[in-house]
Amino acid sequence: MRTQGAPNRSFRPEHAEFQVNQDPGKLDRAYIRVLGTDGDKLLTEEVKWLAVTHKSFDHGRRGFNDRLSFLGKRIVELQASLHMIAASTTTPEPALVDALGREPFKHPALEGLAGLTQQRKEAVLDKKRTAQLADKYGMVGVMRWKPKLV
Repeated sequence: MRTQGAPNRSFRPEHAEFQVNQDPGKLDRAYIRVLGTDGDKLLTEEVKWLAVTHKSFDHGRRGFNDRLSFLGKRIVELQASLHMIAASTTTPEPALVDALGREPFKHPALEGLAGLTQQRKEAVLDKKRTAQLADKYGMVGVMRWKPKLV
C-alpha cells in the first residue's frame, strides 16, 4: 500500500482567507495622510494601487510595486541626503595653514557636507524607523500582500 505525502502542517484553516484592502476610499485617505491635502489626486488610480501592492498578492497576476519601490527608495535616500546637508549643525573645521599659502575653496553650499555621513544616513533610513512612519500614516492597513504560509 502506498502512503500519501505528509500533510501540510503550515496551513491553518482559520487563516485561509487573508483579507486585504479593496476600498478605494480607504486608500485615498491614506494618500491624503501621507501626501497632504489633495494627495489622493496626485497619482492615477492604477499607480496608487500598484504602489501598495506586493508581488505576493494574487500571485503577481496583477501589477506590483517592485519598480516603484526601487524608484521610491532612491527618492527617499536623495531627500534624506538633502535634508542632512541643509540641517547640518557641525562646527566649522579649523583652518589649516598651508606652507605655500594656498586657501581651500569655500562655498556656502558646501558647508553642510560634513553632516552627510553614511552612518547618519543609515540611522535616518533605518527599517524600524521607516516602518514606524508607515504605521503612523496608516499604510499598513492599505497594503496588499499575502503572508507566506496562508
